[in-house]
Amino acid sequence: MLKKILVFSFSFIGDAVLSTSVIQPLCRHFSDAHITLLVGPRAFDLLATDPNIDAALVYDNQGEHAGWKGRLRLIKTLRLVKFDLVVNLRDSLMARCVGAEYWGMMRGESNRHAVTRYLEILQRQGIDTTDAHPHLQLTEAERAAAHRFLTKAGLTSEQLLIGIHPGGNWEYKLWDAKNYAQLANALCKEQKASILLFAGPNERELQAQVAKMMDTPPILVKTENLRHLAALISACDVYVGNDTGPMHIASAVDTPVVALFGSTNHIRSGPYGEKHAVLQSGINLGCNPCHPGRNPGGCGAGRCEVIARITVEQVLAAVGTLRANT
Repeated sequence: MLKKILVFSFSFIGDAVLSTSVIQPLCRHFSDAHITLLVGPRAFDLLATDPNIDAALVYDNQGEHAGWKGRLRLIKTLRLVKFDLVVNLRDSLMARCVGAEYWGMMRGESNRHAVTRYLEILQRQGIDTTDAHPHLQLTEAERAAAHRFLTKAGLTSEQLLIGIHPGGNWEYKLWDAKNYAQLANALCKEQKASILLFAGPNERELQAQVAKMMDTPPILVKTENLRHLAALISACDVYVGNDTGPMHIASAVDTPVVALFGSTNHIRSGPYGEKHAVLQSGINLGCNPCHPGRNPGGCGAGRCEVIARITVEQVLAAVGTLRANT
């Protein structure tokens, strides 16, 4: 009998990508499972057409599901589906109201990677999570579209391709734009690399700023299609960026990541897996990491020195190490 499973996922893109780590072990354990992810509106576009996921539903807590009336409306909709099992990754009280068997998070030590905590939910139920990790399954059509984009930009398959995303949704997460430009210049000069310069919808000015400081013009990626973004990142030899959703997308499409951290906790939300590198400057301000849970941005400095003092040389060395190991 088909087992209908609902996974309570997340609103932010990065968190939603990390939640895909439970899909493979659930499918292995329940061979007849039909898995639905409940995600935010932005993450929906990334996951709704993923071949590994049977269906996706939107939880819009800023729109139609805002407030207690909106939540009741969502619960009513979910109950109509008659799910057999709810896997609650976001520790939401609503998940207990769906009218299905319930698997949830354990209270306790939270200073561990988010994926570790998600997989523990399954492990407590006797599910094998060996080799489970966040994963986005791209289609051949999506890979072909990325190839056409890169070919049109004049890139050949023999060229080293480095993806750089200088943005992020919080200023304290950001390494300086000038540093990213210097990094790109060094990669172009020393390793003959071509640069894919990524930017989110609200980061076009930052993207243009970095591009203007580069000696060799980068390939600008301005797409708002997250599946196309993922396919382009998958074509990169290495991805470099701050703590953002695209960083987790890179990890989930198996591109080696150099992630720059300062104000956020890399133990909880760094790129998952051993093939990636997390960089910090090594200084300890006593207040870092301030996110999540302490007093994010409470210093009022406008930037975090822990990430600001990472050197271009550190990042270059990390890129070189990842290339040597892949």
